[in-house]
Amino acid sequence: MVKKLLKIVAVLILIIAIGAGYLYFRLHNNIENILEAKSNWRSEVLEFPLLFAGDLNFEGEEHIRFAPGWGETNSEDYFSYAFVWLIKEDPNLSSSTLENIINTYFDGLMNTGAITNFSFFKDIPKTTSTMQQVDNNTYNGTIELYDEFFAKKSFVLNARIRNEYCSIKEKHLVWFYLSPQDRKHPIWSKLMNIQLTTTCN
Repeated sequence: MVKKLLKIVAVLILIIAIGAGYLYFRLHNNIENILEAKSNWRSEVLEFPLLFAGDLNFEGEEHIRFAPGWGETNSEDYFSYAFVWLIKEDPNLSSSTLENIINTYFDGLMNTGAITNFSFFKDIPKTTSTMQQVDNNTYNGTIELYDEFFAKKSFVLNARIRNEYCSIKEKHLVWFYLSPQDRKHPIWSKLMNIQLTTTCN
């Protein structure tokens, strides 16, 4: 009985080790971030299909810049960041399509966070988002989600999202600007000043 239990534990450890290795190499690629921001804004680049949101059927990359206090719940920068999807497909955005994308994205992210925290059976509250189109390619809205990584509670993100076509790269760009702060807060000017390191026209 003890030997059988030890074998089960060994197999579980092996599975976790393989998964951790795969996750490490997926997250530590050599792709250069195309978003220009101050050096204290952490940089990360992910490839589609996203590990935590495989249901988003896009081909391309996600380039991210995190505000310095992104992971600190008592910071004014908490959960404030910007990212852009550089994808092959036209996402054909609408308010409802964007809400489904956002809900899928954050549900996957927070459930993956629960797994990495070894909370395998934790019931993470579902993400709910509301988006309104303000012009041909821009959306404003709110996202209510559960923060499994830091605060361990639900909160509301303000969101501004826009899409454009990059003719030079022949890719569609979907920009996400996110922060719990009111839109008059200085963090928003910092987010909106994040630019590409290349031109698109």
